[in-house]
Amino acid sequence: MKKIILLLLSITLFIACSDDDDAGSNGNIIGTWVLVDATNVPGVTVDDCTGRSTITFNADETASSTFYSTVDGNCVSAEDTGEWSSSSNSQYTIEVPGFDEPVAGTVTFSSANRFTFVPNLSATSSLSFERQ
Repeated sequence: MKKIILLLLSITLFIACSDDDDAGSNGNIIGTWVLVDATNVPGVTVDDCTGRSTITFNADETASSTFYSTVDGNCVSAEDTGEWSSSSNSQYTIEVPGFDEPVAGTVTFSSANRFTFVPNLSATSSLSFERQ
């Protein structure tokens, strides 16, 4: 179960985004984002611990993340780094460590300060982030 959580949270770390997608109606993914919602992600609820999870997308196409989860009653963190690269429109390609093939999904900006990622592998699951 923990692997599913980390997979979906790690997926968002490696979201691809083109320079054209960084501005305008599609939003600007560069910056630090906080996890605010997890819908239909097995075993994941956003609470005081998991709600501290962040992802930072840098202009040089690098990214870093810190994800929190409750283990044996303690809130613990796991950090990761990666890169993001270009894709088209709202369809993004995600490179996840440990997977042979990139994972595809859709990123939708509901405002300049909020986006939701829906992986094509599980169209009923989503993770939402707000700009920190």
